Amino acid sequence: MQVNLTNQYKSELKKLKHQKELIDKIEKTLEIFKEDISNTSLNFKKITCKRDKRRHSIRVVGTQYRILMSKFDTYVELICVCNHDRYDLHNKNC
Repeated sequence: MQVNLTNQYKSELKKLKHQKELIDKIEKTLEIFKEDISNTSLNFKKITCKRDKRRHSIRVVGTQYRILMSKFDTYVELICVCNHDRYDLHNKNC
């Protein structure tokens, strides 16, 4: 599956650049996602959201971080990578 990065996602990733181990885990998670979207370690799930009916999330393997995305037929757009608290805020008023 093709993965597109939004500007917001790129910005979030830049904020984490000093956390090399976390960046490595994010990259590994995305590799797993591209190979097998149904891999249970990703905890891939649909999120009920009125503004974005295509919203989904995956867990960054081995962390408390999540990657929010919009899933289309042939590709996904990564929206943000965030810790659990920010994840809740992003989805609270969705």
